[in-house]
Amino acid sequence: SNGRKIFGLKYNNEIEGVVCIAFTNELPATVKELDLMSVDEKDSQIAIAYTLWSLKKGAGKKIMKELLKYMKEQNNIDSIMTLSPLTPVATHYHIRNGAKLIKINPTTQNFEYKV
Repeated sequence: SNGRKIFGLKYNNEIEGVVCIAFTNELPATVKELDLMSVDEKDSQIAIAYTLWSLKKGAGKKIMKELLKYMKEQNNIDSIMTLSPLTPVATHYHIRNGAKLIKINPTTQNFEYKV
């Protein structure tokens, strides 16, 4: 839909990881806010990673690395933020991959990856 993209990590004709992105100009705290804040990619400054599937060990880290590289090439995007569940697994994953915790919300948390 408008303001959204899905990126896949493919190896030997098999999808190993997927990340869903919403484009915004503000940091959402809920999925409803994410829906309301989504704008066309060309009008946005922030890419929000809100879903990440890793189907193979190491694929989650690899797809985030590739996403950062892709977004760096896009002149209008200056940060990648997350809308992540408020769980120890999500916290550990993002911190281990170089993200900085920005905000803890009632049911979610936001991390920032530098582009």
